[in-house]
Amino acid sequence: MNKYDISNYVVQSNELITSEWKMDRITLKLFEMAVSAVDVGRKNVSNVVLLNKSDVFQMFQADDKDKYTRFNKHIKKLLNQVVEIKLQNDRLGAIVPITYIEWGSKYDDQRVELRFNELIMPYIVQLKEKFTKYKISNLIKLSSKYSIIIYKLAKMDYWKSSRIVYTIKELRKITDTTNEYQRFEAFERRVLKVAMDEINNGGTDIVISYEKIKVGRRITAIEFKVRDRLSYKDNDYFKPRSI
Repeated sequence: MNKYDISNYVVQSNELITSEWKMDRITLKLFEMAVSAVDVGRKNVSNVVLLNKSDVFQMFQADDKDKYTRFNKHIKKLLNQVVEIKLQNDRLGAIVPITYIEWGSKYDDQRVELRFNELIMPYIVQLKEKFTKYKISNLIKLSSKYSIIIYKLAKMDYWKSSRIVYTIKELRKITDTTNEYQRFEAFERRVLKVAMDEINNGGTDIVISYEKIKVGRRITAIEFKVRDRLSYKDNDYFKPRSI
C-alpha cells in the first residue's frame, strides 16, 4: 500500500506541472501529499494511497482545537477539484484527480484513504522522461497556492538553466489568474512577490528572484533566477549565505 511520509518525494510529469491549476491552496497541498505517497518504484502501482490526519495537520502546521472540523470540510473539496491538461492536436482535457476519499469520523481514527483517477496515473507513475522530483517537505511553509506552483515551475526548469522565462500569459494560465489581478501591479503583488517571499523564507531547497521583461513599455514576460539554498539563513538570491 502506498503510504505518506514527510521524507517522500513528489514526482510529476512536466505536462501536469504546467497545467492550469484550478485547485485552491489547501486542496493543492493535499493533492501534493497524496502524490508523494505513491510508490513510483513499483511496477504495478496502486492508485490508492494512505495518509494520517496527523500528517495533514503537520503539513498545514495546524495545532488548534478546530483542526478536525476544518479537515472534514476541506478533504471533501478534493472531489470537486479539476486540473486542465494540454492534449495533442491543440485539445484540452479536464481531469478530477481524486475520485474517492475515506476517513474516520472519530478523532482517534487517523487513517485517510484517497483513490486517484486512473486518468491521472500516467502523469505521476512510470515516468521515464520530462518529469520533476522534489521533497514534499519543501511545501510545508508555502501557504499560497501561487508559491507552490512557482516553486514547482522553478524545480522543473532549474536543471536546464538557472534562468527561466515564462510569458505573463503562460503564468496567468498556469496559476489560474487569467481573469484575476488584471493590472500587472496587482498580479505582481498578489502572485509573484508572495511566491518569492514564501519560497525564499519558507525553508525550501532553492532561492529565487525575478526580473521583468518588456517589449517597449509593456511587461510581457518574467525571467526567474534560481539557485540552490546554501543554508537555512540563505534567503537572498543576490547575497548567498552558507552559514
